[in-house]
Amino acid sequence: MTAFSPLLVAASLMTLSATTIAVGNTLIRSLGDIGIHPFEIAFFRCAFGFATAAPIVLWQTGGWPRTTAVRPLIASGLCHYASMLCFFTGVTLMPLNESAALSFATPLFATVGVALFLGETVRARRWIAIVVGFIGVLIVLRPGAVPLGLGPVLVILSTVTFAGVTVLVKMMSGTEKTATVVFYQSLTVMVLTFPLAVWHWTTPSLPAFVALAALGALSTLGWLCFTRAFALADASAILPFEFTRMPFIAILAYLVLGEVPDKWTWVGAAVIFGSTLYIAHREHAAHKRDQIQRRTEEQ
Repeated sequence: MTAFSPLLVAASLMTLSATTIAVGNTLIRSLGDIGIHPFEIAFFRCAFGFATAAPIVLWQTGGWPRTTAVRPLIASGLCHYASMLCFFTGVTLMPLNESAALSFATPLFATVGVALFLGETVRARRWIAIVVGFIGVLIVLRPGAVPLGLGPVLVILSTVTFAGVTVLVKMMSGTEKTATVVFYQSLTVMVLTFPLAVWHWTTPSLPAFVALAALGALSTLGWLCFTRAFALADASAILPFEFTRMPFIAILAYLVLGEVPDKWTWVGAAVIFGSTLYIAHREHAAHKRDQIQRRTEEQ
């Protein structure tokens, strides 16, 4: 019996992760359309997500996760909290395809963040890729030609704040396990979203409750697939499969919401994703050079 290659498995996992994100975003929008407030959706997503992820994390860590990075964990939890509230609200206020396209901008802001706050060297070609990526954002938004509503502003803010999560997680990567970071992030966001959910409470119907539970479970499944994919293969080899979330979302948006993306959404999404893919490729190449240099120095 022929075993599947690690790259094929990683690509399949990344595609599955993209699918869970597409379904999750569609659920957020659909729940918002029936009157469930985005803050309540965010709480249930965190609660069911935490209930799904916590047993896995506790099993991996052998008990309650210990950490010495209390402040960075709190900061990353707050950034994740802000990002989730902005994104969930933004998704309910704009076309689903456009929000998906804009969400690809997170690595652009993260690259700027590691340069500014972690002192990492970002060379000219990566800065050019960042500029190109932001041009892609402008293509999606088309300011001047299309009124810039609150939805796109919130989704962009969500990418900025989630880039903060990325920077903080990268800062903790040398001392903290991924499972520990995810556990405390999920716990923090769940606790913080609870008062907002109570303030905007609408008792969900049974179908809505099932959809909220599915949203939480899908978020955990997507995270597991995403992290496992990166453990099996290089980022530059599997990141292209993340773009499959655009056609998945386009299909779901059409079937569930009757939305049809225009050509500029596709063009902008391709430009944004192409620039982030190039940045990932350059970072991977730089990481390999650093590894070779360290081995040479050790010899």
